[in-house]
Amino acid sequence: MNYRAYTQGLGALLLVTQLSLGSAATQEARFPFQFTPMAGQKVTIDQPAGSEVIAHLPNGKQQSLAVVETYEASDGIKHIALTNDFNFDGAQDLALLESSGYGGVNAFYQLFLWDQSAQAFKAFGETVSNPEVDAKQQVLTTSTRSGPIWYTTKYKLGQGELYPAVEWEPITVNDGNWQRLTFKNPQGKVIGHKVVNSQDEQSGDAGDNLPFAVATIKVKKTALYDKPNAIAKTKMYLVKKDAVTLLDWQATEGDPYAGEGWFLVHYEGKKVLERWIEGSALVKP
Repeated sequence: MNYRAYTQGLGALLLVTQLSLGSAATQEARFPFQFTPMAGQKVTIDQPAGSEVIAHLPNGKQQSLAVVETYEASDGIKHIALTNDFNFDGAQDLALLESSGYGGVNAFYQLFLWDQSAQAFKAFGETVSNPEVDAKQQVLTTSTRSGPIWYTTKYKLGQGELYPAVEWEPITVNDGNWQRLTFKNPQGKVIGHKVVNSQDEQSGDAGDNLPFAVATIKVKKTALYDKPNAIAKTKMYLVKKDAVTLLDWQATEGDPYAGEGWFLVHYEGKKVLERWIEGSALVKP
């Protein structure tokens, strides 16, 4: 979900930050400000008319980047511009604040990647929110808060380009201790799902190496379903204290906020079963 509330800051104060995993060095500056995409190269970022942001490039040319508001520190915004190697190619890139929401908790940035061969910036096709970089794992994490819930996307490199490799979706069942991961390939095709424990999330782990969450049946008896809907009920069932591995989760069809949804579970007993159960079976009655 992307809820954006545009702020109306009128001041010229900027907070320009160079991010690194575990630490951030912050400096206050006013337009124009400079940073170095590559050693020996300087780029000046200016907003001469108060809306259009211009990059003065090392080759003497100018590049129009974006039209954004100018924000004050009092708007609740921590960083107006971020510089970091967002796509892990050895060059420093630029992110400009586009908008904010949820009292400044959500900060949405337009990302501009430095193209060394062109000596100019290349706009990234997606807006990123609250970006965090893990250079060691080469993972760019973005997160957005909606109410009490955080939605996260982890970008990885594929064919030399950043792509949204894993989407993290909180599951409200079991006091919100689980998350559903959706894995995609560089072409955007969904290639798998996984349910993990929320506390297992690590800033640099895209989720590939995290173990599946496990749970026990809390009700006396629960039916197994071939599909996540009531008409696909089978004659098979699980009973209280049976242990299951959680492979996938789906919200209730037609109303994602109704009930606890459905879990695809793996059960090993006399037979190995992979079927769907109602999420309410994992909640204490």
